[in-house]
Amino acid sequence: MPKAAPLDGVPSVSETLYGRLREGILTGVFPPGGVLRQEELARRLGASRVPLREAMTRLEVEGLVVLRPRRGYAVLSLDRSEIQEIFELRAAVEEHLASVAAQSRTDNDILAVSQALSLMERIATRSPNQIDKWLDANSEFHARLLSSAHRRHASRFATMLRDQVAPYIRIEINLTKDVRQAETEHRAMFEALQAGDAVRLRKLCRQHCEHTAARLIRGL
Repeated sequence: MPKAAPLDGVPSVSETLYGRLREGILTGVFPPGGVLRQEELARRLGASRVPLREAMTRLEVEGLVVLRPRRGYAVLSLDRSEIQEIFELRAAVEEHLASVAAQSRTDNDILAVSQALSLMERIATRSPNQIDKWLDANSEFHARLLSSAHRRHASRFATMLRDQVAPYIRIEINLTKDVRQAETEHRAMFEALQAGDAVRLRKLCRQHCEHTAARLIRGL
């Protein structure tokens, strides 16, 4: 397993490489199915092979890259049935976390979700062409919402599932530029969280996953 960051808070070389590679995968710099040649990455990132291999191993554990026999690593590539399966799992996990979050959220949680939602709405309204910024704010909104449940293990699993389909969502929204349905659903989800309405938030989170999957599969 990759080495943990030092106790003094300074990230290790492998931790830094992991963060850069993960961001590159989620933002499409390294697209689905793309080959990740370690020699080329080592030169590009100015790193040695050992910490790079540690970073790649961690990404493999998280399901963002796959190791192919005799061909090295490649970014995870999903077909339609796999995307559908991941969204089915997302719906189940996020539905559970939503139910807990509606009862466990604190004032600080509500504030954090509200701020993420407001940022997302401002980007879409004032700068509709800045889809990448909207997508970053969208990720923050979902992370803040689900972390309101204060369930570390379930939240980590939910994040892993979201990350696996994030590149595809980015491709779809960059093509359609349409975030209206998503924003309406986000606002309703926040209001249910704020009201502590577990039944409604469960339903909204499941529907949001189902609608996102349907749009994505149509786009593909």
